[in-house]
Amino acid sequence: MTPRLLTDADVARFPVRDAIENMRRAVLLHESGQLQSPPRLHATDLTFTVGGSAEAFGFRAYHTRAAAHDEQLVAVWDETGKVAGVVVGTALGPLRTAALGALATDVMSRPDAAHLGIIGSGTQAKAHALAVASMRNLKRVLVYSRQRENCERLAAELRAAGLNAQAVASAEAVCAKSDLLTLATNSPTPVIQADWVRSGTHVCTLGPKERHRHEFPPELAELAVWVVTDSPAQLRAYPGGHVLAGETVRSLSECVSGGTQRQPQDITLFLSVGLAGTEVLLAREILATA
Repeated sequence: MTPRLLTDADVARFPVRDAIENMRRAVLLHESGQLQSPPRLHATDLTFTVGGSAEAFGFRAYHTRAAAHDEQLVAVWDETGKVAGVVVGTALGPLRTAALGALATDVMSRPDAAHLGIIGSGTQAKAHALAVASMRNLKRVLVYSRQRENCERLAAELRAAGLNAQAVASAEAVCAKSDLLTLATNSPTPVIQADWVRSGTHVCTLGPKERHRHEFPPELAELAVWVVTDSPAQLRAYPGGHVLAGETVRSLSECVSGGTQRQPQDITLFLSVGLAGTEVLLAREILATA
């Protein structure tokens, strides 16, 4: 069979709920030791994530130059060792990350949480909102970013997708009215204060988490009953350490397999860093159904 080449158009047709369930299976494989997921590798101007399971293995590669595009390449080998195909473009990464974030929301947040706050207005912010909306009947989505026009644009795009979304004037206003809160920025300094977060809120942070560069206040971890990441190995591999070094950070795979116990007033925190191998398993599923 000739290896297939897929693009963003093929990824866009893949159902978000199917992507989330694919991530659920992947993290369960990780919990049982059947998913290989080492930290990222860096060579010249490329970053690689490699990994896989008995059913598929491969790698993702992307450019790390400041002026580079967001295009990535994911190559997949099947269980027989044959190249199944390649996915090229900008859509697979945000879909994979959003699916992991929505999965974490599903298992870590209050069942009745339905008010989503988004700080940030880029591609990942939109993907995350749509993924969470596929799992929860959201009553409202509030959006804030420093660039007002970008904030208004994302709110309009979410409304066009059927969500009750509106732009608001500040990050604090988002926190005050959200029980699901997502930080999706590139900010090297915290974009919220810990005491802005309401009791009972589930927080997902998609942006920087390094010791000297982080979009969320480390004090938030002290308020959280659960602090969870999709990849403890990647979190530990940050050069210079991550911002919560020394804190107890659990694995998402542990939460998916064993569940979480929380009270309605508890705050939970998910640190999205990218579980290696999940992009390969998702690409394999898309290749099989496209």
